Amino acid sequence: MRPKPILSLTLLAAALAMPGIAASVGLGKLTLQSALGQPLSAQIELTGVAPDELGSVTARIADASLYRQNNLAYQGVLSRARVTMERLPNGDPILRVTTPASVVEPYLDMLVEVNWPSGRVVRAYTFLLDPPGMPAAQAVDPVMPPRAGTPRAAASAATPAAAA
Repeated sequence: MRPKPILSLTLLAAALAMPGIAASVGLGKLTLQSALGQPLSAQIELTGVAPDELGSVTARIADASLYRQNNLAYQGVLSRARVTMERLPNGDPILRVTTPASVVEPYLDMLVEVNWPSGRVVRAYTFLLDPPGMPAAQAVDPVMPPRAGTPRAAASAATPAAAA
């Protein structure tokens, strides 16, 4: 049986489009390694980087004008932040973000800009710095309010009236 020309052309077009998708650089999860009152130390996963492009990828904290364009507050501590590219022991590339000064703001918005020969990506990260020695936050199950008409809602509605 002979394959249909439309199916063949579709598969060919998909195969040709794949290299363009695989060559795009992406920014993944941010892992914070410092606490409030300490110099910032964080690492960001770098995804989709071809080994031959790794040497031409540059990263930095975006300038203040880009913060204004995105309606974000530019904290002064970020003006001296350094972004360096490193490799983890398993070979995965990461971006390490560090500041020489301590971060005293508990809430930080950070725009990271990555440039490479065939593109550019900017990603915003917002994170909360906990004081040192603070225990990790416990996972909490969400509490759903009772719906009207259920026995629990009727009991809770009758309780305030009885108390009055």
